[in-house]
Amino acid sequence: MRTGLGVSGFRVMIRAYVVVAFAFVSVVVDAARTKSGELECVQQPESYSNCNLPRTTTTTKSVVPAYFVFGDSLVDAGNNNYLPLAAHANFPPYGETFFRKPTGRFSDGRNVGDFIGESMGMEYPLPVLDPAATGPNILQGVNYASAGAGILNDTGSIFLSLLTLPQQFQYFQQTKTQIVALIGQLAADQLIEDAIYSFTLGGNDYINNYLIPFSTRSQQYTIPQYQDLLISTLYGHFQTAYSLGMRKFTVSNIGPIGCTPSEVVRGSLNGSCITSIQDMAMGFNAALKPITEQLQAELPGSVFVYIDSFTVVMNIINNAASYGPYLDFIDCETSMGYCNNREEYVFWDLFHPTERVNILAQQQFLNGGLDVVSPMNVAQLMNL
Repeated sequence: MRTGLGVSGFRVMIRAYVVVAFAFVSVVVDAARTKSGELECVQQPESYSNCNLPRTTTTTKSVVPAYFVFGDSLVDAGNNNYLPLAAHANFPPYGETFFRKPTGRFSDGRNVGDFIGESMGMEYPLPVLDPAATGPNILQGVNYASAGAGILNDTGSIFLSLLTLPQQFQYFQQTKTQIVALIGQLAADQLIEDAIYSFTLGGNDYINNYLIPFSTRSQQYTIPQYQDLLISTLYGHFQTAYSLGMRKFTVSNIGPIGCTPSEVVRGSLNGSCITSIQDMAMGFNAALKPITEQLQAELPGSVFVYIDSFTVVMNIINNAASYGPYLDFIDCETSMGYCNNREEYVFWDLFHPTERVNILAQQQFLNGGLDVVSPMNVAQLMNL
């Protein structure tokens, strides 16, 4: 497995960093339908609705009525398409593996949130900012995630425009009001109580806040103090979520952000993961798990499933040969910084995993043991 980056690789990655972080490209994105089993997309500039394509994961009839997604670019399904001056992924080659076009997902295909929804037998939750996210289309869930978002409101401010977590909650409140109007108060209350709520946050609070040059937060806080700030703030966010009616939570910890190409390019001489950044993620994760346990004990009727994304992705990186045919850690040297043979790579761009890695991770989240998901896996949560 190659782990080094040549000089050309550094140059390519740096150029790609500019593309990923600051590209504000406007494209006409198609809404999709299927016809005779084949993809057919028609131009529909007013909407970035998902292509209705065949599922590739095994699905079963779920007792979960709806699935709501909150978080950052790891699970953003296209909300940033509708935000000016935001981090965007609405240009090729994003989306080409599965959707055959960019949808606003920061991947070559589907993200983990998509796969979890598939496992519930549901359509992909529409981005809340999509004009199509109204009426019956919202009854199986909505995606509120926004690239650049974090636990803190000032996280991702370099992107100028995003949905902070409090703003995501505000949109959820609007969704609840719409659901009540559609099916009535009693049915809506039951749907909200039985739904599953996914949270994927934290990485940006380091990469796009504490670790950026001349960061105000790094001047205000030591690393342990900053970690405490993040944990206490997130604790408050979950109390808010509970007050909004949410009861069944999946909470992903921070993945191996020290191994992302963006950080390796900037801080590693030999292409290895950045230990200091890995330590930040592991410190946060060690503090996060007890908080989820505390919240479940304090909030009647709540269930918090802690997902160890860090361990899952590091296992893929460290044991690539066992996942065959081949998984390269980083060294993807193409003119645009994207992997043509993307199924062979862990990372799609400088920050985000390939669809293949998302598939592997989802399988662990759904059916894994207590070493990676606790106190139960997502499949067990679905059947509560």
